[in-house]
Amino acid sequence: MHIPVGPDEVFEFVSDTRNDPEWCPNVTDVRQTSGEGVAVGSAFAFHQTVEAGGRQLESDVEVEVVEVGERSIRWRVEDRFQTRDIRLTVAPDEDASTVSQTTTARFKRKPSLVTRWAYPRLAKRTFKDQFRHLATHFAD
Repeated sequence: MHIPVGPDEVFEFVSDTRNDPEWCPNVTDVRQTSGEGVAVGSAFAFHQTVEAGGRQLESDVEVEVVEVGERSIRWRVEDRFQTRDIRLTVAPDEDASTVSQTTTARFKRKPSLVTRWAYPRLAKRTFKDQFRHLATHFAD
């Protein structure tokens, strides 16, 4: 996703999970549970709501900072359904930034066929929506 500001400003904002409610429409509340700021080992708890199949699915999520690079961060995210490793990278793009994300999910129990089919689509839709909100946040 193309963001109309420099990569350092974007990375500072997106790497701090406490900012998630401002750009992740499915995250409603975040609090830091250990550590200080954004550092390896810091942990956060947040509440999220995701629409799936016409229903609102709510869950409490634990997030741990696993790795912090120059403009990349990796979190381990755990909820009652799965554990996800999420890597977010911000790269310079002329006078703006490009943000990319990779996610690997491991379900806690074998997912149904419907879940195996639906989850990647739901995740893709959710992440696209988040990045649109992020671009809007910086465009304002």
